[in-house]
Amino acid sequence: MDYVLLAETNFLGILTNIGFFAMGVAGLGVVIFIHELGHFLAAKACGVKCEKFYVGFDAPISIGPWKFSALWKKQWGETEYGIGTIPLGGYVKMLGQDDNPAAAEEEIARSKEGGEADQHDPRSYLAKSVPQRMMIISAGVTFNVISAVIFAAIAYMIGVSYTPCDVAYAQPGGPAWIAGIRPGDKIVAVTPGAEPSDTLRFRKDLTLAVVMNGDEKPMPIVIRRGDKTLDFDVTPKKPFPEADFPLLGISPENSLKVAKPPEGYALLAGNPEWMTKLATGDLLIDVDGKPIENYIQWENILATHAADTLKLNFEHTEGSGDAEQKSTYEIELPPTPYRETGLVMEMTPIQYVQTGSPAAAQGLKIGDKLVSIGDVPAANGYTLAARSAKYAGQTVDVVILRDGEEKTLSVPMRQPEQYNTQSGFGAELAIDMLGVAYSLTNRVAEVLPASPAAAAGIKAGDEIRTLKLKPTDSQREMAYAWPKDDKPLKIIEDEIDWQDAFNAAFQYLPAGVPVEVIFNREGTNETQTALITPVDSKDQFVEYRYIVFVTPSPIYVAKSIGEAVGLGFQETGSGMGQVFMMLRKLVTGKVPLAGFGGPGTILAVATSESSQGIGRLLLFLTLISANLAVINFMPIPVLDGGHMVFLLYEGIRGKPLDEKWMMRLTFAGFAFVLLLMICVIGLDINRFLPLITG
Repeated sequence: MDYVLLAETNFLGILTNIGFFAMGVAGLGVVIFIHELGHFLAAKACGVKCEKFYVGFDAPISIGPWKFSALWKKQWGETEYGIGTIPLGGYVKMLGQDDNPAAAEEEIARSKEGGEADQHDPRSYLAKSVPQRMMIISAGVTFNVISAVIFAAIAYMIGVSYTPCDVAYAQPGGPAWIAGIRPGDKIVAVTPGAEPSDTLRFRKDLTLAVVMNGDEKPMPIVIRRGDKTLDFDVTPKKPFPEADFPLLGISPENSLKVAKPPEGYALLAGNPEWMTKLATGDLLIDVDGKPIENYIQWENILATHAADTLKLNFEHTEGSGDAEQKSTYEIELPPTPYRETGLVMEMTPIQYVQTGSPAAAQGLKIGDKLVSIGDVPAANGYTLAARSAKYAGQTVDVVILRDGEEKTLSVPMRQPEQYNTQSGFGAELAIDMLGVAYSLTNRVAEVLPASPAAAAGIKAGDEIRTLKLKPTDSQREMAYAWPKDDKPLKIIEDEIDWQDAFNAAFQYLPAGVPVEVIFNREGTNETQTALITPVDSKDQFVEYRYIVFVTPSPIYVAKSIGEAVGLGFQETGSGMGQVFMMLRKLVTGKVPLAGFGGPGTILAVATSESSQGIGRLLLFLTLISANLAVINFMPIPVLDGGHMVFLLYEGIRGKPLDEKWMMRLTFAGFAFVLLLMICVIGLDINRFLPLITG
C-alpha cells in the first residue's frame, strides 16, 4: 500500500531524526496502552484480580552480566505496571487467564488454588459470568474504536495536511491516460455515489480506493476540468506483472516552489552554476518575462521549448512576519542535450490512442505507424515529441502507414500539457499534442554514421539484449546510485521495454559513463558486446531540465467540533472497512502478503507521519487503532476474537469447550499468529536492510 512505499522512502531519514522517531514510538505506545486499558478497566469493574499491566512483553533478556525483563516496572497495589523489553504489543495478566498456551493449563489450575470444591477463586477471570467475560474481552477493541474517533476528531480540529488530487502527469499507456484524464484535471470522487469533494487526498483516499478496487473491474472517477465535471470509468492495472498493486498511472501536481533536488541531480546535470543559486522554497514567478501561474504551464513550456534557453525569474523570501524580506533573481536555464549514441531504435506502431484526443477525433488507430509529423520524420522515436513540438496549436499533416499504404491526415494539434518521462507500465512514449503512444523495440533500425555506436561496430538489424554500466574508478566515487555489482539492465529477460533501459543507461547517467551493450547480430545466433560512451547531441534535446518543485500540502481544518467528530467517525469507519477489504483480498490471493508490513514498517510510517505534523500522526494512529480493532477481533484463538468465539460457545451450550480441544485450538492459533509475525518481520528486514546497508 502507499504507506509501505512511504516507509521505504523515508526510513533512512527516520534514523537521523530522533524527535520524530520518539513521537512515532510514543504514538504507537499510546494505541497499545489504550487497548490494554480497556481490558484492565473492564476487568477491574467485574472484580477480576489484575496482576500485571504491560505495554510491551516482559520477556527476560540477558546482556553480559545484566539480566532484566522490563525497561520499567512498578508495583502499585496488587498490580505490577511496566514497559516490556519486546515492543510488539502489550497485555493485562488476569488471574485465571493466560494467552500463552504453554502456561494456560497451569494458570487455570492456579485460579482454583484455595477454592472450595474445585471452584475458581471468586476474583479469577474464569469465575466470572459469560457476559462479564465478554465485556472484558471486547473492551480493548471498544476502546480502540472510541480512541480512533477521538484521534481523528482532534486531528481535524488541529488541521491535517494532505496532497490534493490535482493531476500533473498521466503516464502514456496507463489507465488514466488511455481514458483521457489530463494534467490539470482535479479528481473529486472515486467511489460510486460519492459527493464531489475538493479535499480528496491523493496519497490516501485515491491510492487506497485504487487498491481496494483492484485490476479486474473499472472504478468510477469524477474529475473537474475548468468549469465542467466529467465522469470516467477507469480500470487500474499493474505497471508490470510482478507489481504488488494496480495503479492509475498519474502523479499529483506540484507547486512552483523549488524543492531540494534528489542526491546526484547536480552531477547528472553537469554541476551547473545556475543550480547553486536555487534555494528550497524559492518561487518561480515568470519565464522569459511572462508570468507563470501553475505547474501545468511549466510542463507546457518544457514540452514546447526543449531546444531553447529559458530565462527564469524566482522570488526568494528571508525571515518571517514583520522581518520578512523578498527579493528576486534570474537564472538562464540551458536545454538538456539528448545523449547521442548513434542508435536509432525501431518504433512500434501506435499502441494506444487517447480518448478525446486530436488523434482519436481524426481517426488515427492502434496499429497505425507514424511516418512524419509535418516536415519532421518519425525516425528517432525517443526525440520525436521534442522535435515536432513546434506544431503545437497548429493544424498539421500527419503521415501514417496503415495496412501497407501511406495515408495523410490533417490534425489540429492541441497544446501539450506534459512532456515525455518514462516510468511505470510499459514506459511508452507519447506525442501529447496528438494523443498517441508507442514504444521502441530492442531492434536497431539505423546506426548514424560517425557515431559511438558505428565506431563500436553495431549495425542496423542487431537486437540489443542487455546493457551493463562500466564506470571508471573515478566515476564510481561520484554521488550517484550505480547498480550493485555492475548488474546489467536487463531488457528481454525481465520484460522491460527497451526505452526504459535506454533512458536509464544513456539519458539519466552522468556524462561520459561507458555502457557495455550486449547484442545479437542479425541473421545469426552470435552474441557480441560493444562499449559505447554516449555524447551530448548538438541539435537534439530532451524536455527535462533538472529542476524539482514541491508538491503542495494544504491544511484542512474542521469548521466546527461537530464536523471534526463526524470526520472522526468517517475516518474510523473507512479505516476498518479498508482492513476488512485488504484481508479479504489477501485470503483470495488478490493482494500479496509482500504488500504488508510488520512493526518496522508501522514504526517507520508513524515516524514519517509525525514529521508532517501532529494532525497527520493522529490520523495514522486512527488507522492503526482501526486496524488493531479489526484484527484483534478476528476469530483466531489467542486473539480477542478467538476468546469471544469460545465464550459464545459456552453461552449457547451452557458449558465451556472441552479443555483439551481448547488447548489444541489455542496452540493452533498461537502458531498461526507466530508464523504471521515471523513473515511480516521478515518482510520488514527484506524491505529496510538494503536501505541501511546501502
